[in-house]
Amino acid sequence: MVLSRQIRLERLRALRDDSTKIVSSEKVFYKGSSQHFDVFKIPLELLIYNRHNGRIESQMLTWQFEHDIGHKDYNDTIHRLIDQFLWETNVERNKHTLKDLKEKEQQRPGIVSLDGLIIDGNRRAMLLRRLGSNMFFEGVILPDEYYENEKEIVRLETEYQIGEDAKLDYGPLEKYLKVKRLIDGLGYDEEEVRQMMGIGPGELARRIATMKLMDEYLEYIDCAGLYNMLKERDGSTKEGMFVDLNADLKRLNDGATGIAWAPNAIDIEELKATQFDYLRYGTSLFESGKDYRQISHNGRGERSFFANESIWRAFRAEHQKNIDPITLEIPPLEEYLGEHPELGSRREAAELRSDEWKTKAKGLLTGNFNRSSDKLEAENDANEPRRLLERAFAALNRVNYTAPSFTNDTANLNLVDDIRRLVYEMKKRLGKRAI
Repeated sequence: MVLSRQIRLERLRALRDDSTKIVSSEKVFYKGSSQHFDVFKIPLELLIYNRHNGRIESQMLTWQFEHDIGHKDYNDTIHRLIDQFLWETNVERNKHTLKDLKEKEQQRPGIVSLDGLIIDGNRRAMLLRRLGSNMFFEGVILPDEYYENEKEIVRLETEYQIGEDAKLDYGPLEKYLKVKRLIDGLGYDEEEVRQMMGIGPGELARRIATMKLMDEYLEYIDCAGLYNMLKERDGSTKEGMFVDLNADLKRLNDGATGIAWAPNAIDIEELKATQFDYLRYGTSLFESGKDYRQISHNGRGERSFFANESIWRAFRAEHQKNIDPITLEIPPLEEYLGEHPELGSRREAAELRSDEWKTKAKGLLTGNFNRSSDKLEAENDANEPRRLLERAFAALNRVNYTAPSFTNDTANLNLVDDIRRLVYEMKKRLGKRAI
């Protein structure tokens, strides 16, 4: 049973004040400076897990939304759930670490708040619990309760979660959710977040925009807050599809399209809606997991359906005719859950509802995609000679043939002769059309 916050607080404060219980020390950067903190053997019963742990945050946010749980609530159910999530995140690695802990004991101290919330070491604590109730967690006890100094503790938490060990475990979606929490939830400015996460301004901007796109997609499929719906059923994520779509939309909205027609705001919104439907099905729709890029991403968008207006218009019209009615006939999530009382949660309802949509849409999605892909391949094949000639001409134009280095290199004469002969053969092939 999880002990109350007050009991944890009183006992951890007493432990922290008892110099006879110190087992070592650890240097921690906290509140703007590096400080030496004492390390104690902490009874596991005094500790609770961090709901914002980088391995499981998408799962916890989904569960929290489903059950209308406040972000500060903690009870036995939440405790057991986090324990289960931490174990299931990587069972094989956990088994290996469990064996190491049994043989070698805990090698690196963790960090906990004064009221027992684990800042660093959630997985280690979960594994120690599996070794028995008499186990201890070696860790630093900070002088502050978690929610009394949340911003500073979260700063510390973030810096530890992006450390070398944590990088191995950080979920693909969690880095986006972390940015959202830091900026929207805790009010950090972007420069602070960038420094905490060790990333450049461009990468931070990409994560912010991608997270907004993910939330917009969840609204589109009527699953707002259910972050598990950003994953495939096998647990893999749709991250790559979101990253590519975000890059495409940024190019289009910035006007840096590199394509032969000028899409307007409605065209861009229609592209987003169509891509959302292919995102809804996921990469399993395609023989190659990257085939979806033909819609708007290949060649920085220049070798895609969307780059060719006639191919895009036909592709989009067929999609609207066949897929939009399927989407409209699937009930909203709450109504669907009401029609299926045997389902225990919104998550289960959302997944079953999505499976029904996929079953109805699959053949139509692939048929339309494959026909457009064939058209695009024919178009690209037809245009390839001209593209290559344009590139060759541009490259030759960059040659500074007035420079001494051009005439001094005797090999250039042979190369120019080869180019001249090749151009002569091309002109003969073109016949009377050559100028």
